[in-house]
Amino acid sequence: MPVFLSRKLGRSCCVLVLVVLWIAPLSSSFAKTIKLDPNSANPRINGIPHLYLDSWAQLHGMEMILNSKKTNVKLKARWGNSELNVDSRSVTVNGINLWLSYGISIHRNRIVIAQRDLRNVLEALLFPRKPNPPRPIRMIAIDPGHGGKDPGFTLGSRSEKTYNLLLAMEVRDLLTADGFKVVFTRYDDRFIELVDRPLLARKAGADLFISLHHNCAVNNTEAKGVETYCATPMGTASTNGGGPREKPEPSNKFDDQNIILAYEIHKSLVRSLDMNDRGVRRAGFEVLRKASMPGVLVEAGFMSNLEDAKKVFDLSTRKKLARAIVDGIQSYKRNMERGLVKPIK
Repeated sequence: MPVFLSRKLGRSCCVLVLVVLWIAPLSSSFAKTIKLDPNSANPRINGIPHLYLDSWAQLHGMEMILNSKKTNVKLKARWGNSELNVDSRSVTVNGINLWLSYGISIHRNRIVIAQRDLRNVLEALLFPRKPNPPRPIRMIAIDPGHGGKDPGFTLGSRSEKTYNLLLAMEVRDLLTADGFKVVFTRYDDRFIELVDRPLLARKAGADLFISLHHNCAVNNTEAKGVETYCATPMGTASTNGGGPREKPEPSNKFDDQNIILAYEIHKSLVRSLDMNDRGVRRAGFEVLRKASMPGVLVEAGFMSNLEDAKKVFDLSTRKKLARAIVDGIQSYKRNMERGLVKPIK
């Protein structure tokens, strides 16, 4: 039967009125074994609060489809789609890969997902909240990773710090051409302490913080592709290992904007370049934790992989990387500055 819903986006008074949802019939095996009960008590798994995904999908006007083997879940709506795999932390939103902190599983024959994953990933992207008050985006801080006595990854005579700075210069030129103001954390080959990098951005009045790096995996030269990181929210486990961050960082208060910025930049990278999509990830990197503005860290390919390394060293590919990063920033700016934040597409 049809379900009629209305939902406020953030604190906006605009309402999506009468969103009509027909819950599609699930596979017969699933329909016989899964009983939908939105009033069931929400479970805790390993001490982590979870929610039943079918109840959440109904609440938000999304169609949920579980395959017959109960290994894959699709969430569909006219404004966005998501796909998740059972016993996995990987998820896609409109075809772009992201990583959850806890993943999804089956509890009492129903799909469950951690409340923090729902809030910090799916809801943040599918139902984005407008900053209050709105923040115009004019000044971008670019952080070329490493420098000076810290070369980063080295490959023969080539050091990561050099290519981080070269990419940063390409990004700067494009941002300036688009009317942004730009500040660097380092303009040449010098060492800057990690804690000082977001501080320099704050002192310059930056509205966004973009840290640029290139990846390496010495023990796995097959690893390749692009990754985009944003800060791990308080109380949530990082997706690259480590336990939950239980203590708040005084300046870390942009969780929603961080994931949207990371998504927009990563989406632009994946759709503009022939590089493997390794997903949007969370990490407790100091430059992100200490940032007093929305920020991301981009890993623009693996220097330890032969295929990626050729692209890292190639000027034309570097220009494409820079263009994709700037296009992602522009998309984020449009989302944040428009009168009503529309769902991510």
